[in-house]
Amino acid sequence: MMKRFLFLVLSLLTFSSYGQNFTIRRVEMAGDNINLYYDLIDSVAARTYTISVFSSQDNFVTSLEKVTGDVGLEVRPGRSKKITWRAKETLGADFSGKIGLEVRGRLYIPFVRLDGLNTTFKRLRPTEITWTGGTQQNILNFDLYRGEEKITSFPNIANVGNYTMTIPSTVKPGKGYKFKITDSKNKDQIVYSAPFVIKRKVPLLLKAIPIALLGGGAAILSSGNKGPQNIPDPLTP
Repeated sequence: MMKRFLFLVLSLLTFSSYGQNFTIRRVEMAGDNINLYYDLIDSVAARTYTISVFSSQDNFVTSLEKVTGDVGLEVRPGRSKKITWRAKETLGADFSGKIGLEVRGRLYIPFVRLDGLNTTFKRLRPTEITWTGGTQQNILNFDLYRGEEKITSFPNIANVGNYTMTIPSTVKPGKGYKFKITDSKNKDQIVYSAPFVIKRKVPLLLKAIPIALLGGGAAILSSGNKGPQNIPDPLTP
């Protein structure tokens, strides 16, 4: 259990239009975690936001990573939004003192947009990915995730609108994969793809069929091989 500490929560939302309102409702200690509840009201329901939390531990420089809930990219407006910060994992079990938290938000505008990403990728099969947006100065990283686990990376991709990608054979087949696309020089530029499935290049069933046929052929040859046999004499007229 963490020792008690005092905390101050500030909010900073950056946008240029009217009709938005952000209110922090309450903050509570919940064991080793801190829960923060807020309302994000927008007159345009289709808009989404990027919500980040910062702490005074590093003078509000780097956003906290041990956070879950209504935080991150594409957060929709609504009431009773909740952010959980796993404070013990960040501060340590023996922390005691004051800590300031700052919630920052801005309208979410993707810096690149994928064009009709495939819903299925096959391992070892080259697949072209296309997108629009960004500038020629952007150097992109495509990180492959399954859930919250980073599986592999395709780094330093020039922003020319297309890239031929080959999923390595070490990636397990299955559902729930997605790409996290970032600008290598600007961590605030992030886009997630829609989820997709990764399959084997050749299904297991098709791999098994030639083996089965080979086994069957061998059995036929074996059963017909009984050594020299006499040819019967022709019938006497």
